[in-house]
Amino acid sequence: MNEHLVITLQSTVDLIASTLDTNPSAWRDHLQPIRDITASLEFLDTAPDDSRKQWQLPLIRVFQRVSFTDADNGGVPDIADWCLRQSLTLLQLYPEDFGLLTLIGRNWLSRAQKSLAKIHQAERDSSSSGGSLGQPLSRSEEQQMAARAAVEAEDRLHTADYVEARGILLPATEYLKRSVDGATVQSQLTGGLLATVSHIHPASRTDLTNNAGC
Repeated sequence: MNEHLVITLQSTVDLIASTLDTNPSAWRDHLQPIRDITASLEFLDTAPDDSRKQWQLPLIRVFQRVSFTDADNGGVPDIADWCLRQSLTLLQLYPEDFGLLTLIGRNWLSRAQKSLAKIHQAERDSSSSGGSLGQPLSRSEEQQMAARAAVEAEDRLHTADYVEARGILLPATEYLKRSVDGATVQSQLTGGLLATVSHIHPASRTDLTNNAGC
């Protein structure tokens, strides 16, 4: 790729990032320019090249940010898929790059957001419907309600949303664990990375935070 095209790409990425910072609600305005780029751009690197990586990672990061701005509703799949594909290609050349591992982990984590949002809403609805109005409950009624809530919670674990979320969170956990490990070894573990980890389901998060010494 010639230098002029790289400069043009960098300028476009910088402009999108700046606009997102000042006007996040305008993210849809960037979809077509991004698609114009992704339609003809694939990273086919066969050897490490830090000068290329310096513009490739920020480009993926910004495009991925746009693709998952509305993650609760599924994001923008074609752009999200492009970002994941490019990241996995580069990972073959930079397997220890924790910034790249974080990008991949965040991509998977964001993919799970739609199912997690549905789960959260279902749990809120269940909690609201289980509330009592008027007279206080007797001890036996409280026990019955608790038992019913436990059964409902167990049933929800086998719903499609739970199954899908668990499946997607597995690679998210794997890549973020590798990222935390790499950043810790290099003494570059940041609050931003730990904040990303905090969005993973607690059961999946334990190994990550333990590894970070938290």
